[in-house]
Amino acid sequence: MRLDRVDRWLGPCLLVLAAVWLGLVYAYIPGARQPEEPGPRAFPILLGIVLLVLGGFMTLSAYFPSASRPSDETARATPRELYIVSATFGLLILYAYLLEKLGFVIATPIIVALAMAGILRMRNWIAITALAGGLTAICWMFFVWMLKAPLPRGLWLM
Repeated sequence: MRLDRVDRWLGPCLLVLAAVWLGLVYAYIPGARQPEEPGPRAFPILLGIVLLVLGGFMTLSAYFPSASRPSDETARATPRELYIVSATFGLLILYAYLLEKLGFVIATPIIVALAMAGILRMRNWIAITALAGGLTAICWMFFVWMLKAPLPRGLWLM
């Protein structure tokens, strides 16, 4: 199947998904307590807008193809690309499980280290440890100190 034919269906489906997503965000997530605060809706709305823009771009590019569109032979995924996508999906599922069991502070550096070593194939363990710990500390400070948002604590702290 040609890519433009797939995009003619996938693009509008993404537009509908984005519209439903934005509607559900406004219906179920409460707004900010004060006008100057971003509130809990900010990030989901941003994700919905990004999905809306990408769906629109995909739809337009399917109906108005450019010369830079890859041919069907170059559009097939390589085994490495399939591995990256499936490993990322697996890590996200593992992260959701570990967040509940271990909490944010323990689960996040584990997942970052696994992603860097397993998906990105980095072998410098000093860099992996520094990035995993630093990213966890920065995210924790941002959410707990600045946004005053509770992060998952895990079952061992309950």
